[in-house]
Amino acid sequence: LFVLFLVPVSTSAAAKLNMATSLKYYQKGYQVIVWNKTSGRAYVYKQASFKKGVYSSLENGGAMVVNMAKVKSLTKNMKKKTLTWIPVYMNNMRNKGKMVTAYVNARSISLSLLNIKNISSNATVRKAINYGFKNLGTQFILGGTSMTNGIDCATFTKQIYEYAGKAMPYPHTDALQTVARDIPRSSLKAGDLVFYLKNDTSGPIDHVGVYLGKGLMINASGHYGTSYPQGGISIKKIVYGNRVPVRCMRLYGI
Repeated sequence: LFVLFLVPVSTSAAAKLNMATSLKYYQKGYQVIVWNKTSGRAYVYKQASFKKGVYSSLENGGAMVVNMAKVKSLTKNMKKKTLTWIPVYMNNMRNKGKMVTAYVNARSISLSLLNIKNISSNATVRKAINYGFKNLGTQFILGGTSMTNGIDCATFTKQIYEYAGKAMPYPHTDALQTVARDIPRSSLKAGDLVFYLKNDTSGPIDHVGVYLGKGLMINASGHYGTSYPQGGISIKKIVYGNRVPVRCMRLYGI
């Protein structure tokens, strides 16, 4: 008689991420991005513990930048460079002048690698995206015009490109669609614009982000919260929360 015993897997079992490849590319100047791969919320903890409180959370597809200097330190004496808790930057928070580090649990997230400094062969795109990236953490304010104190999605898109020397129209999603051409989603490359409906699946287009590559974008978001990392100038997968791009466009001259 053969009896099969099914042993439940504990939900508290520690998942781990191998950081070896990320460390290798970090040395080459890449930014390592974590994003929430689950359908629920991925919480951003104050310390590497479920019991020490949270700063915020990420919706499905919400993303943050990994503190790779901390990863390097944590894994220095490890043969296998695996971590249960991944340190991430709270770009909107400072302690004694230094950016605060928070932690996300490995079981909820996936990693992507982006060479932000050389994100595109187009100099205008590179300059625009790097400028936006330097301002990660700024809060979302509808109608806001400040890259440091508060800004909205269309104004963010306008300002990063104008910083890079490209003339842009009035900061509204309608106007931005007049200076770009449609492209298939499969053809997206860094610098392209992705647009979203106001009510996720209905209503007018009312949100825009700038594509980075690897299925990620940078935007000034207010849909799931106005403060980083839920909102504000933040990185997200182009499919995030309940939102899917309804129009992908490439600026004329890019």
